[in-house]
Amino acid sequence: MKVLLPGLAAALLLVSGCATTEETNSAIRARWIGQSTDAFFSQYGPPQRSYKLGDGSAVYNWRGGEKSIQHAAQYRDVPRDKDSKKTDRVMVSPARTEELFCELQINANAAGSITAIQTTRESSGAGFSFSRCAEVFDKR
Repeated sequence: MKVLLPGLAAALLLVSGCATTEETNSAIRARWIGQSTDAFFSQYGPPQRSYKLGDGSAVYNWRGGEKSIQHAAQYRDVPRDKDSKKTDRVMVSPARTEELFCELQINANAAGSITAIQTTRESSGAGFSFSRCAEVFDKR
């Protein structure tokens, strides 16, 4: 038990420094609501899709922060039998590719000012981050 508590405390400290999606949404809203969509798109890239509404407002679907991470296959050596010094290499997990991304929905009025912005989908971040959007918008 004495060994478990310091490890648990270290893990909690590490996780406490990570931003959640809701914390990231709050920070993004604080930064971008009232700003122009042109300013957002010039800084982070164009939207994937846009929809003009009858009143002149628009809804944008934006995707960014895309990154592929290659994870090598994991192997482990296991003894052939209890008396043998020879081992066999066994695959524990195959090689895989992890796709990182952040998707937002941005609403703007007819003048092009952002009226609402929120995360619609995202992957976990690189490393220990819970939120790819937090990494993209530097809200860790």
